[in-house]
Amino acid sequence: MRRRRPDDGTAPIEFIVGTTVLLLPLLFLIVSLAQVQAGLYAAQSSAIDAARTAARHPADAQATAQTIAQLHFADHDLEDAEWDIDLHCAHSCTMAGAPVTATVTARIPIPGIPAILGETRIPLMVVQSSHTDLIAPVVP
Repeated sequence: MRRRRPDDGTAPIEFIVGTTVLLLPLLFLIVSLAQVQAGLYAAQSSAIDAARTAARHPADAQATAQTIAQLHFADHDLEDAEWDIDLHCAHSCTMAGAPVTATVTARIPIPGIPAILGETRIPLMVVQSSHTDLIAPVVP
């Protein structure tokens, strides 16, 4: 008959503890990075489209940029993200050839942490993207 060693049967326990300690934080990190990357893509797309819209239709550029940003953030499943769009013209926003810059600043919530810290202290990652386009000449 075989003698039992004192460490017999501990491998499953070590595997479960090791998996919990190492794998769960890694999984959380991957999900968090994916959320931030989605926010970066949405901010970049919003900045490009806002600058292009302002360059071609300066009269209603701010309202159109807000609508476009809302669509981009919804497409990336970031409806709860907050964003600001700043449209800035170097000279006049009606002068053909003048540059117009759209800057999108987004605050992306990091998933999973509110349960730990409470609902009032949701951690955010701030991402920013800019794009410059030239105002198109008015074609009669």
